[in-house]
Formats: sequence, C-alpha cells, structure tokens
Amino acid sequence: MEYRAILMAKKWGFLVLLVFFCGCATPLYVEDYTNQWISRPLSELRQAMNRPDSYASKIGWKETTYSLANGYYVLVEPLSEQCSVHWNINPRDKIVGYQAVGSGCEQRRSEGNAEKVTPRRSSDW
Repeated sequence: MEYRAILMAKKWGFLVLLVFFCGCATPLYVEDYTNQWISRPLSELRQAMNRPDSYASKIGWKETTYSLANGYYVLVEPLSEQCSVHWNINPRDKIVGYQAVGSGCEQRRSEGNAEKVTPRRSSDW
C-alpha cells in the first residue's frame, strides 16, 4: 500500500514538472536577439553562428550573403525553421541593421503583445 502511494507521488511529481517546463517556455522575440548585435563586428556574429548550440550549426547552415546597391551587403542567419535574420553589413564589416524574414518571426509591439514581422525586400532598407 505504501509502495503504491510512493509510485503515485512520483507520477504526479513528474507531471507537475512537465507542466512547469512547458508553461515556462517563452517565444524568442527577434528584437531581443538582434539588438545585442547592432554596431558589433560581423566576425563576432560569425563566431556565434558557428557555435555547436546555435540553430545555424545544428542544421548545417552554409553562409548566405547578397549585395546591396549602396556597397553594403546582407548576411542571412536562420533563427528557426520559419524565421531568419537578414543582417545589413557596412563595407567595414559592422552590423548596422537587420530585417526579420519569415512567418515564425515575432517582434514585440508593446508590453505583453507581439506581432508577426512580414518579410521585406532589401530595397526597403
């Protein structure tokens, strides 16, 4: 009888932990991630993207860039399956801006609310 009570308590404890961890999951807001990279050298971002725990490393992402008319260029970094950041890089390899692209990108609108970010063309920069 006492053994059965212990097993039941363990099951309930596991269930409570499972609910706790699922309930504490928060979305990754693009601006929370991107704000830390503005004005930093691109080399630092590349190092972060190459870390084994980064999403880009986990999926085996190959560096993707494209040129802009003003001498700047864009480096694409995947954040998730449905969201990537297009980093705007100046000729001195400094990160000067970004655009979040994809249906899975979330950006804070106001405290407690989020809005989906719609893809933009590089010409909008």
